[in-house]
Amino acid sequence: MTFTPPADGSTMPSTDAPRNSAFASLAREPLLHFLLIGALLFAVHAAVTPSVSKERLIEVTPQVRQSIIDLYKEKHDVEPSKAELTRLIDNWILNEVTYREALAQGLDRGDDMIRERIMQKMRLLVFGNVNVEEPTQKQLSDWFEERRAQYDVPDFVSFFEVPFTGPDAESQAKSTLQQIESGSEPEEVRLRAQVFADRPTPSLEASFGKTFLDQLAALPIGKWTTLQSPGGWHIVRVDSFNPGHAAQLDEVQTQLINEWKDDRARRLGVAAIRDMAKAYVIRRDEP
Repeated sequence: MTFTPPADGSTMPSTDAPRNSAFASLAREPLLHFLLIGALLFAVHAAVTPSVSKERLIEVTPQVRQSIIDLYKEKHDVEPSKAELTRLIDNWILNEVTYREALAQGLDRGDDMIRERIMQKMRLLVFGNVNVEEPTQKQLSDWFEERRAQYDVPDFVSFFEVPFTGPDAESQAKSTLQQIESGSEPEEVRLRAQVFADRPTPSLEASFGKTFLDQLAALPIGKWTTLQSPGGWHIVRVDSFNPGHAAQLDEVQTQLINEWKDDRARRLGVAAIRDMAKAYVIRRDEP
């Protein structure tokens, strides 16, 4: 068909004009701008953040964090410090890694054990494969010196003690001592007497104080006397005192080797689990 212009010479209105006007109006819409920006941000995030499968994502969510805090508070009656919370979260992550690896190896199949039991099975597998070499003499010596207080032999003491507290504790103690020395002490005194048999002195320091124990160590064997402690006054009689001594490495070498190897195995086992953790993406929802 041939187009014939109007007889008066005028032209037909262009159908593109309304269309261009509609596009221009749409381009000015704020909602369209918002949607375009959102799509762009989503595309950028997808490009820079690799996708992670659910099995390989370990996420410390606010719920997990609060659960860790609640468990600690239930046990200790206080909330964990920032450093303690970091350590607890690290332990939770290691446990989660252990649990995931146990599941990946099928240790849960045919076993209705709870999560802790499954993690324990994985720990046994990890630590069972740890090979600990014999320590060198320098390693053993360094270990010993760093922990010498654990191996030194403390003083051991055996003694009788009758406690007295209150404002008249000193006078009561001295009066009762005279009765004991004369053999006329009442039955009530004998019932109150406490016996400490062959006790290491460090274990008594919290109850009696260091000054009391130093004075006790200097007393003659078998003699009743009075001593003061932060908690009050005491009538005491030392029955035996065996002074301690600094341990020598060769005395405790067998024990040292066993404890060094146990510690080394624990460290290597933890390191092995940390290596497993590298296969996971771990996200911490820090407050």
